[in-house]
Amino acid sequence: GADNFVGDSYHTLFAHRSMVELGTAPGDPNFASAPAEISLQNGHGVGVLGFPPTLADFPEYEGYPDEVVDQMATSYPSPVHKDLMRRSSFIHGTVFP
Repeated sequence: GADNFVGDSYHTLFAHRSMVELGTAPGDPNFASAPAEISLQNGHGVGVLGFPPTLADFPEYEGYPDEVVDQMATSYPSPVHKDLMRRSSFIHGTVFP
C-alpha cells in the first residue's frame, strides 16, 4: 500500500528543523512544496521538491549529465517544464489503487 507520499510537506519544518536552525533551510513553510505539489482525490498525486534557496550550490536538473537533460527536454511541452526540472531536487508520486 501507499500512505501519504504526496501532500505531507507540512512535516518538513518539524522533521527537518535542524536545517532551519543551521540556516540552510528557510523558515518559510512554503519552501517544502516548492516548486510544485499536486494532490488529487483518492490518494493520487505528485510532488516536485526544490532545493532551499540557501543551498544554491546543488546541481541543476538533479545532477543529470547535459546529454540526458537535452534528451529529456525534447519531450517537454514548454520552457516552463524544462525550468521546473532545472529547479527540482526530487520528484515523487503516488498512484493509489
